[in-house]
Amino acid sequence: MREDSIFIVDDDGNEIEMKIYFTFDMNEKQYAVLHEIDHEDDLYPFIYDDEGNIFPVEDPEELELIQEVLDAYEEEK
Repeated sequence: MREDSIFIVDDDGNEIEMKIYFTFDMNEKQYAVLHEIDHEDDLYPFIYDDEGNIFPVEDPEELELIQEVLDAYEEEK
């Protein structure tokens, strides 16, 4: 495992190594945007907590805010 990656277990029980694209805090929540090691163009937003638990973001309004942060991040690169 790489230092900047984590393993996610999908609905079928398969472990998928994901690379951390970037993290940020917003509205008292901690977010991580991840991608599969071999698929850098497909980004997935997650919420994580201080215990290391990670949850997919499903709320449409929250997804829109994350997309705005992602767009701003990519403009700065």
